[in-house]
Amino acid sequence: MALSSCAGLGRAHVRRCGALLANSPCRNINLRVLEGHRSPTIHLRSISSNKQGDKQNNGSSSMFSLYVRLNDSIGQLLQRTHPAAGKVYVQFINGAVQSWREGKTSVRIMRHKRTLGRDYTKLTWREVDSCRQFKLDVLKTLPVFLVASLPFVWLLVLPLIYFYPKQLLSSQFWSAGQKVSFFTSYHMKRVAYYPSILQALHRKLHRVEDFRNRTKLQELCANALREESPSSAAVMRVRPTFTHPVLHFNRLSRTQLAWLSRVLLLNPYLPKVLLRRRLLKHLEDVHAMDQGIQQEGISKLTTQELRKMCYIRGVDSMSWSRDTCVAWLTQWVQISTQLQASELCLLVHCMVFLSTGHSHVK
Repeated sequence: MALSSCAGLGRAHVRRCGALLANSPCRNINLRVLEGHRSPTIHLRSISSNKQGDKQNNGSSSMFSLYVRLNDSIGQLLQRTHPAAGKVYVQFINGAVQSWREGKTSVRIMRHKRTLGRDYTKLTWREVDSCRQFKLDVLKTLPVFLVASLPFVWLLVLPLIYFYPKQLLSSQFWSAGQKVSFFTSYHMKRVAYYPSILQALHRKLHRVEDFRNRTKLQELCANALREESPSSAAVMRVRPTFTHPVLHFNRLSRTQLAWLSRVLLLNPYLPKVLLRRRLLKHLEDVHAMDQGIQQEGISKLTTQELRKMCYIRGVDSMSWSRDTCVAWLTQWVQISTQLQASELCLLVHCMVFLSTGHSHVK
């Protein structure tokens, strides 16, 4: 019902709002509802408001600003007449605007990144994370919107998007409540594979000749299976063990690579070569971000940034307090920044080691 109302009223008001905006002397002013209006209204964030001092907007930015103002006015009209439909419409358009802005920023960063090769030292950790997240979002949402652009197919796609936003849309299109629910669901799925990852690692240890190194890693795996959180020193003591050829990244089976891909919330349904390549690329990004975070200082991150950085490293931190995030991320960064680029196999297993014992932390 909400979708049909959006479509019906949207078509009725687009031409009228476009004419009003084109002929009005106040066409550059964002539409607002009077403060005395009692009904709650959700406003889109207009990109033009962030560029009030910029007088050199090109044609594309002007058209996009007009698009934002049109959808802002349509959203307000829908909320007055059909509040449920208006809320869905505004949430979707707001997600599209946010994706566009983040996409423009990420493309600019990636162009600069090509000139640097794999030298991350000239990029901030936020720029590295922006490129990493943009690639994941494009891979998830681009096929959906390409199919929706086909004639008459969008009539089928829109209901699917409405009922399955977790599977078909990126986080920009989710509400605050959906983000908490969906991120928790994703974490529960990857946590289910943690015991299998530890058991597979434990089964390979009999091929490690050094008794002391083998024993240290066996104890660490056993403690992790008992959900006992290890110290940084205990993790670093198994560092020599991961230099053994049997634990090298190239020796991991496809099943192990698929399980480890789930830890990073990556698609596990790929051939072995692509799984390894993609997993290594994302681990390089995480390693570069850790070095950037250490240089900037963990205390300078916002609470939302802290929660996100902890979450993508294997823990369900969406409801953690700031102090808990700082303590956990500090331990992680201390370990990660001591590792070399050739020790990424230990880094990805640290996501499992350090996440144990934090299931009920707030």
